[in-house]
Formats: sequence, structure tokens, C-alpha cells
Amino acid sequence: MKKWRYVIKRLIRTIPIVIGVTLVTFLILHLTPGDPVRIMLGPYATAENMAALRAQYGLDQPLPMQYMTWIANITRGDLGTSIRYNRPVTELVKDRIGITLTLTLSGLFISVTLGSLLGILAALKQNSWVDYLCTFQAMFWISIPGFWLAIIFLYIFGLQLRWVPIAGLTGFVSIILPALTIGLQEEAWFARPMRAEMLGVLNEGYIKAARAKGVRYYKVVGKHALRNVMVPMITMLALRLPWVIAGSVVVEVVFAWGGMGSLLVNSVLARDYPVVQGALLIIALSVVAANLLADLVYSLIDPRIRVEGGKK
Repeated sequence: MKKWRYVIKRLIRTIPIVIGVTLVTFLILHLTPGDPVRIMLGPYATAENMAALRAQYGLDQPLPMQYMTWIANITRGDLGTSIRYNRPVTELVKDRIGITLTLTLSGLFISVTLGSLLGILAALKQNSWVDYLCTFQAMFWISIPGFWLAIIFLYIFGLQLRWVPIAGLTGFVSIILPALTIGLQEEAWFARPMRAEMLGVLNEGYIKAARAKGVRYYKVVGKHALRNVMVPMITMLALRLPWVIAGSVVVEVVFAWGGMGSLLVNSVLARDYPVVQGALLIIALSVVAANLLADLVYSLIDPRIRVEGGKK
């Protein structure tokens, strides 16, 4: 019962965040400098064409009425119609979101796995050459801009060595370079916190007591220490997700992937505001859902969080 109470409370707390996300996404079109209708139609648009487009998209109505209409359409799964493609935005998103999810999850898997392993290794070999090497590589990858790292990978492994295709989604091998670009960039954000958290846990009394009883060191690390560093690492994962999604936009453009990132960039350049609104809304709600999922995972790993959360 306490578990479900905690879940319900977290869901209720998410509602104002979702409302805020929809409000900000909606206002993007109206906060754009200049007349959005003139921007979409170009400088030579006639007054009749502008009036017709305003009526088509409901831009001639009061702002609160436009927002309520937009929300009502969203609840029915209608994100509007693309001006450039003349297709429902929902269909465009549906065609491309799977590609972006594949790239994002692959990059996250590499970053979390590699970062956690190197962070644990650095903690177990504190102040050794292994620790210094892990620290150096983390700082090295994080200091390189994502687009530059992607171009370097393309030049070396695509053009020079010809191990992988240089552009497009042409099979499993084509995901290696984009996923590595995201994974190596994000790996440092997990390696350093994992090292710090592991060092803190290894100095706890219960770890020392287990060692005094003769329990093997690596068993203590695997069974007790790792469980206690999972919550901070999940927090880091939730915090880094927006940056991973932002990085995937750049990576998709460099590697010519037809995902949400490419759709968003092309729609911004083409001034296709219904698609921009829809894509931003989907990305923002994905981040909110990921943070909610992280909260729920906390409670599974450490039941004390449910108890503390229920007292608030």
C-alpha cells in the first residue's frame, strides 16, 4: 500500500510539470520575434494568404483559446499538420522517433556501462596509475565538442579505414560511430561520480565490518557497495538525459540520420513551426517521463525512500 501511495504521489507531482512543459512549448511560436505567419509564408506573402493561414491554424483566436484548443488536440493525439511536408506531425514523429530512441539508448548504454566500470576500477585502484589513467581519459573525452568528435570518427573510421558507412542508417554497423560519439562524451559524467561514491561507500563501517568477518573484498564490493551507489548514479542518469538528447540532435545531423534531431533542425530551418512544437513537446515529455521513472526506480532499490517520501 505504501508503495502505491508513493507512486500516486509522484504522479500527482508530475502533473504541474507537464502543464508547464506544454505551456512553454506552446509559447515558443508566439515568443518568436516577428510575425510567425509572415515568417512561415515569407516576405512576399499577401494579406489574404496570411489571413487564411491564421484561420487554418487558429492563430486569429485569443491566446488562451489557442492554448486550450492545442491541448485538446494533443489529448486526441493530434499535434497539427506540417507546413513543409503537408503531413500530420504525429506521423512524422512516429516515423522518426524509433531511430532517435535507438541512438539515444545505445549511447546511454555505452556511457553508463563504461563510465561505471571505469569509475569502480578507479576507486578500487585509488591513487594508482590506473586511477590516473581513468581520470585522464574521462577529462579527454568530455573536453572535445560532440560535433568535432563525430567528424573525427567519420574521417578516421569512415573515410580512411572504411570500416563503417560514413552516413545514413544502413544496418547495425552504422550505429557504432554515432553511439560511440554520444557514449564517450557522456561516459565521463558517470565515471567521476561513480569513483567518488564508491570511495565514500568503501569507507563506511558496514563495509569494514564485512571485511573484518573475512568476506572477500570483491564480494563486498559487488553485493553491498554497488547497491548503495546505484541511487546517485540513477540521479545522474536522469540529469544527463536532456543533454544526451541534445547531443543526439547534433550527432544525427553529422551522420545524416533521419531521426527526431534531423527533423527538428530541418523544421527550424524551414520555419515549420507545427513540427517544431510537436518535436519539442515529445522530447520534453520524454525527459519528464524519464525523471519520473528514475524516482520510481529509487524506491525499488532503496525502500527507505518510499518511507521518507510518504512522510513529506
